[in-house]
Amino acid sequence: MVNEISVNDTHEVKMARMDAIGEDEIFNQIEGGKYLKDICNEMRIGYKFFNVWLRAVEGREQRYRDALRAAGHTYAAKSVETAENATMENVPLARLQSERYGWYAAKLNDQYDTRQKDVSVNISVGDLHAQAMELLRDVTPNDAIDHED
Repeated sequence: MVNEISVNDTHEVKMARMDAIGEDEIFNQIEGGKYLKDICNEMRIGYKFFNVWLRAVEGREQRYRDALRAAGHTYAAKSVETAENATMENVPLARLQSERYGWYAAKLNDQYDTRQKDVSVNISVGDLHAQAMELLRDVTPNDAIDHED
């Protein structure tokens, strides 16, 4: 006889497996720099189920976002550590690893995003003219100061 597991049983088994590890431990692992794919592989779940688990409890998604932001600090520290521990023999590899950690830190935490931010300023001469006319509307000839060149 083949032991069949229904879809609901699979869902319950996965939830039980995650509950056994605990929400705090999962988020601590993420904050410590463990990749989500590795956590999911260890728990034998997919990303889709991880998202179901996140939405199952109020406030869990926010805790996940906070854990990711904190992981940004971990990856920034790894970037600095990798660069500082580089030797003459492994400079190209260390640079690549350091840049990758820095990129990941920037993705997780805006504090580490060093890219140039584009600033766009639009000025309408018509709007400036209208504003000047509004300011000058109450000016009388007596308000002007005479001077000679």
